[in-house]
Amino acid sequence: MKKSIAYELKRLFLPLCIFTAIASALFVVMVLTTEYSGNSIRYSPDYSIHTETSFVFMPGTILGILCYIVPSMQFSFRMNRRSTDLWYALPIKRNTLMFVRLLGGLALILIPYTVSYWLGFLVIACSERFLDLVWYLPLYFASLPAAICLFGFNSFCFTRANTVRDGIIFIFTLNIALLMPSLYMVSNFYQYCPSFLRNGLNYFPFSPMVYLFNGFDRLILNRSSTFDMDANKLFCFILIFIESAAAYFGLFQTAGKHKAENAGQISDSVFGYKTLIPWYVFFSVVNTSTPLSIFFSSVGISLVGLIMDFIYGLIAYFIYRRSFRIKKRDLLVLSLTCIAGTAILLLNEYVILPLL
Repeated sequence: MKKSIAYELKRLFLPLCIFTAIASALFVVMVLTTEYSGNSIRYSPDYSIHTETSFVFMPGTILGILCYIVPSMQFSFRMNRRSTDLWYALPIKRNTLMFVRLLGGLALILIPYTVSYWLGFLVIACSERFLDLVWYLPLYFASLPAAICLFGFNSFCFTRANTVRDGIIFIFTLNIALLMPSLYMVSNFYQYCPSFLRNGLNYFPFSPMVYLFNGFDRLILNRSSTFDMDANKLFCFILIFIESAAAYFGLFQTAGKHKAENAGQISDSVFGYKTLIPWYVFFSVVNTSTPLSIFFSSVGISLVGLIMDFIYGLIAYFIYRRSFRIKKRDLLVLSLTCIAGTAILLLNEYVILPLL
C-alpha cells in the first residue's frame, strides 16, 4: 500500500505542480489587479467605508473546476485496453487500486486549492483592512467536505463509462438528473411543495459549494453576523452527503467487477445511457407545457414537442450505440417512455390537478 501511494504521488508530481502554479497565479493576480482590492474602496451614501468583494469566488471556482477535471484524469486508464491490462496485471487488489487513485485525485484537488487559497489570503491580509478576515479559516475547512463529496460523486459517474467521452457525458447528465423531477413538481404542484423542494439549485452536486462560498462571502464583507443555515442549505447538504456516500460505496463495491475487456466498448452501465435516456425523455415529455398542436392543446400537450423529444431520444441512442442501427429494444423503450410521459400529462390534467 505504501509503495503504491508513493508511486501515485510521484506520478502526479508534474500535474500537481502545474495545477498549483495555475491556481495560485489566478487567485493572486486577481487580488492584485481587482479594482476593489488593497486601497481601492468606495464610500457608500452614509460615508461608511467598505469593500466590494471578498475574492472567495475565485478559490471556489478553482475548487469546483478541479472536482470535474480530476476524475477523468485519475480514472481514464480504465477506458484504454492497453493501460487497463497494465494496471490490472499489477500485484495489487482492485479495491486498493481504487483507494490509491481516489487518494491521488484528492491530492490533485486539495493541494492546489490549499496553496492558492492561503497565498491569496496572505495577499488580501496584507492589503485589505476592511474585511473580517477570520471567516476565511472556517470557510476553508467547510469547503473541504464539499469538495470531497463532489469529487466522489463525479468519480462514480465517470467510472460508469467505458470511454472518456461517455464518462464526461455521464458526469454532466447525472449532475443534473435530479433537476428533471424538480421541474415537474414546480410546473404542476408549485403551491403544494415546500420552498426547498422548488429550488432547482438544491439538486446540483456543486450547490453546497455555492451556498458555502456565498454565505461566507457575506460574513467576510460584514454584511451578515452568522451563517444562515436555512431549509435550502440543509436539504442540499444532506442530499449531497447521501449521494457521495452512495457513490464512494459504489466505487469500491464495483471495483472488482470491472473487466479489462470492457475498455473502449459500449457503456452499458445501469447508471449510463440505458437509464439516462428514458429518464430525460420521460421528464422532457411530462414537462411539456406549450400547446403547439390542435390535437392536444386542450391538455397542454405539444405534439411537436412530443415528436422532438422522440427524435432527441433517437439521437441519444445513436450516440449510445455508436451507430444509426439501434436495437428494437431501444425503440420499444423509447416509445413506451413517450407513451408513459403522455399518460402522466393526461392523468395530471384530468385526475390529479382537479382533485387538489
